[in-house]
Amino acid sequence: MNALTTDISLHEEQQVLKLSSTNPELESLLQGCLANDRGAQEKLYKKYYGKMMGMCMRYLRNADDAVEVLNAGFLKVFQNLHRYNRQGPFEAWMYSIVRNAIIDQIRSRVKYKEETLYETHEQTVGCEPSVLQQLYAKDLLGLLQQLPETSRLVFNMFAIEGFKHDEIASILGISTGTSKWHVSEARRILKESLEQDKSVTP
Repeated sequence: MNALTTDISLHEEQQVLKLSSTNPELESLLQGCLANDRGAQEKLYKKYYGKMMGMCMRYLRNADDAVEVLNAGFLKVFQNLHRYNRQGPFEAWMYSIVRNAIIDQIRSRVKYKEETLYETHEQTVGCEPSVLQQLYAKDLLGLLQQLPETSRLVFNMFAIEGFKHDEIASILGISTGTSKWHVSEARRILKESLEQDKSVTP
């Protein structure tokens, strides 16, 4: 397990409901997958497709990209299933692997701007903390998909997943100032979207 997986996995016990590894149905599927049983792999995929796809769509704007990353994540799950030690919830373990695949996908194609640029803008961009609460009352997924790719990634990790800025900086290879700028920029865009919605609502 690499450092990225280790860092992310620390949060999963707080973010995902525990699923007992002694669950007979789950244990049967896991044993089948370990034996490379295609039927068991298909059942495990279908069992968790909805939850994992929902996470992918929060991070990725395009549905085709989300499916591609989801499939890459499930492939890693099957390839590393022998490493699951049953000391924690399986769903959390799988969740972290799929999310790693999402982050790797975005990080591989994003060119980050200079830190000084973000830190300069950070001082002028603000947003009330109530923005996230308003988001949950609206179409969260639709609004998040309006964000630029990198800002959407950082905002998801900070505001929804609960990572701190120094953790995000370490995982993505950016500065804490850059992470803070992306969150501020995301909040600014989301706030504007919410205000526009209010202005057109009868």
